[in-house]
Amino acid sequence: MIVRTRGEVEGSSREVFAENGNWVSKRFLREEDNMGFSLNETIIYANTETLIWYKNHLEAVYCVDGEGEIETTEDGTVYPIKPGTMYALNKNDRHYLRAYNKDLRLLCVFNPPLVGDEVHDEDGSY
Repeated sequence: MIVRTRGEVEGSSREVFAENGNWVSKRFLREEDNMGFSLNETIIYANTETLIWYKNHLEAVYCVDGEGEIETTEDGTVYPIKPGTMYALNKNDRHYLRAYNKDLRLLCVFNPPLVGDEVHDEDGSY
């Protein structure tokens, strides 16, 4: 059984900060945990916009706090995000993720699992 607390993750190699300062990701489960997926709590800081494109991963996201939006780059469709909203990037959708005036707190599941130290490249990808 694997049991981890936020306190154990914070300040460890499992807490990854974006180079641009837009987010922090607490990686509770990583590839090395052999679960077949990874689980993160990600905070998208208020009043930020991040280009994201997971070329090699599928992701499901559940919002537990804050408000923002996701905009697909392919067709410009905008989806509001608020607590209780789930979205799944089932087609490796390239998108902008924006947090409004309050931090977005998101629970994220990746398949295949993240190794754990990934940050977005200039094109938004891992």
